[in-house]
Amino acid sequence: MFRFDFKDKALIPPILGTDNADYLERLCSVLEREKIYPSGVVRLRDAAFCEERGIVHLSSSAEHTALLENEDYRRLRHRFGMDGDVIRSGLAAFPTCMAVEYGRKVLLFDKTDGGDRMLDGFLKGLTECFFDGKRKPGSLRFYEVAPLDAGYRAGIKDEQEVPADMVRYGICVAHCGMTPTLRNFNRLRNLQRVAVPLTGSRSGLSRHW
Repeated sequence: MFRFDFKDKALIPPILGTDNADYLERLCSVLEREKIYPSGVVRLRDAAFCEERGIVHLSSSAEHTALLENEDYRRLRHRFGMDGDVIRSGLAAFPTCMAVEYGRKVLLFDKTDGGDRMLDGFLKGLTECFFDGKRKPGSLRFYEVAPLDAGYRAGIKDEQEVPADMVRYGICVAHCGMTPTLRNFNRLRNLQRVAVPLTGSRSGLSRHW
């Protein structure tokens, strides 16, 4: 569910007396020309949960990270939570990609085995140099992103750098602080499918925290 705010309502494409199969295409051309971005994004499953619980759609309480703190939502995640099998490989109407925001850089990974390997490799690299003493961005944020433009979606590779505006189309699903603490390090390790073992200086450091 996307919310777009138009200063000029006349720019909104009309709903025609047909099946409106081309509506998204007509809408995207206006959004691109006028540089209009979503002012709110909510997964439909999250919206269904909010509807049942009386939570206002597109409010701060409806944000995915806020819902993850909701006991009822966690208990009913089999109904409302992220379904990895459905959103992979284009099986959903709006197949999502994983966008990772790291400082001023945003990387987009598709939901394929190749994309998973590239994402794991990126996280592994961050983990291996986590305690190297070099200055890093304050946090690492992960977004489930559904680019509206079908042509753009079709051209997405396993990994590519994209404009920072891409995260405006996404839902933040996880974030990790990059301050070099053991807690942040373990959280970063747990984001990978194959955890990086504590070895060498890292294993020594873990005994002193």
